[in-house]
Amino acid sequence: METEAWDDQKQAIWKVLPLHPRPQPLESMTSYITRLAEANGLQSLNELGALAGGMRLYNLKRSPDYPAPLYSGLVQITGHPEERWLDMTFFHLVQHFGCAMNPNSCHNFLAGSLAPSLRYCPICLAEHAPASYSLLWRFLVLPGCIEHGVRFLDQCGHCRSPLPLLRCLPQLTRCPTCQGDLRTCEPSRLSDDDVEPTDRYTNDLKMLLTPSPRPLEKEQAKLIGRRFQLLRQRRDLWIPEVAHLLARDRSVVRDIDYVSRFRQANLGDYLQYAAVLGYSLCEIFDEQSLGDLVAPPSEEQLLDQVKAAIRQLKARGKPILPGNIGDLLGMTGSRLKQYPRVKKLLTRCEKERRQEIFQVDLKREEELVKQVERTLKQLEARGEPIVLQHVCDMVDLSYSYMVMKYPRIRALFQEYQKNRSERGLSPRLDEEAKVQQVQTAINVLVSQGEPVTLRRIRQIVKKDFIRVSTRILYFIRVSIRIFRAYSQQKSLFQAQFGYALPLEPTQSPSIKRLHQMWP
Repeated sequence: METEAWDDQKQAIWKVLPLHPRPQPLESMTSYITRLAEANGLQSLNELGALAGGMRLYNLKRSPDYPAPLYSGLVQITGHPEERWLDMTFFHLVQHFGCAMNPNSCHNFLAGSLAPSLRYCPICLAEHAPASYSLLWRFLVLPGCIEHGVRFLDQCGHCRSPLPLLRCLPQLTRCPTCQGDLRTCEPSRLSDDDVEPTDRYTNDLKMLLTPSPRPLEKEQAKLIGRRFQLLRQRRDLWIPEVAHLLARDRSVVRDIDYVSRFRQANLGDYLQYAAVLGYSLCEIFDEQSLGDLVAPPSEEQLLDQVKAAIRQLKARGKPILPGNIGDLLGMTGSRLKQYPRVKKLLTRCEKERRQEIFQVDLKREEELVKQVERTLKQLEARGEPIVLQHVCDMVDLSYSYMVMKYPRIRALFQEYQKNRSERGLSPRLDEEAKVQQVQTAINVLVSQGEPVTLRRIRQIVKKDFIRVSTRILYFIRVSIRIFRAYSQQKSLFQAQFGYALPLEPTQSPSIKRLHQMWP
């Protein structure tokens, strides 16, 4: 047994590289692997992969510094635990936002935020011992190094060649093209306008790339969303306004605030959203503030939030509805009503809103009454038949809606119909004469064998009452349908028997019959 234990220990010792330096703070995995191979005198990274149990570095080259499946071989040959390797990736940053750790989700979240090749500060490489690449250098939001006040270089300062993040030949501080020393390259200074945002974003990214001091919540993304939502309300900003300032779709802002099933927001969206609100991500991820959001709010706190939301809605001229208030607070209207004091406030607001609507309806009804009376007088003055549905069309409202919604309009119509019957049938007699003219025109067309069409009838009558009278127009359309049906039957009859009965002219229907025809 002792011999077997000694053999296992002996094999474990030989599996560890002679030199396995400690990773530097915020050092990238690509930097450490290069530095590890260089420190142990390896000629290529492939040799390191062979020593790590035949590990292939394809995934590391394709997705450099991304969280990846455990490299058990690297853990074994260096003695550094898995957690230490994760510290050299974007693992903690992605975890802070509650994003899934699968490759597709990570790539989508970091899309547009990372440089595809090496960006570096030559002064950092020269002053820091040992020299290493920082994860901060990967982020395009940082124009340069805040420590030295210089802009990052994205190519060799000697031959101007782009620099890959991971090279087969492990040389950390030399250009693979010209072998020039990257530490001696000359960077330019950061402009005064770049200093403040660079300092803010550097602190934000340092916080995000560092393990959280407390365990993260199970629904971390929703917690961060509530924090953004609360700060947006304090700034009196609405989702469409934020979307306009970000030049992004509203769904992206909703994804940050409420977390949709299919995530759309990326790291750049979060950074810009925070800038619009006037906060740094360090302030948004403040441990105390997030802790306050974890515990459900008391009824007193929720009542204050509801009152603030009501003030917001009033200031914007929006209706005070439970759903609108719930949208601002990230809660449903039914959930809000579970709190007695909040429910009482919402009920009072709803009652006030109904009273306001009633007052508006009274004003609208008064305007419509005057408009309908004016229309009726105009039609009577022109001697035209008054059809109530036509009157409603002239004020752009349906007859059923007006008589149901506005009692005074209904009473006005009833009074008009009563007065008209008392005055006699003069309007109907006028309509009777017009029907006679239309029937005469139809008979002329039938006797001449011409097709019965609305256009030909208008040409013969030469009157505009056809357009005005809805019932006459209906009568004409019925006559046209009858003529078309006869024409079809006539064609079939001629084809079968060689002749067809002619269509005889008819008498015009009485006004009573015309009203019976009206649906």
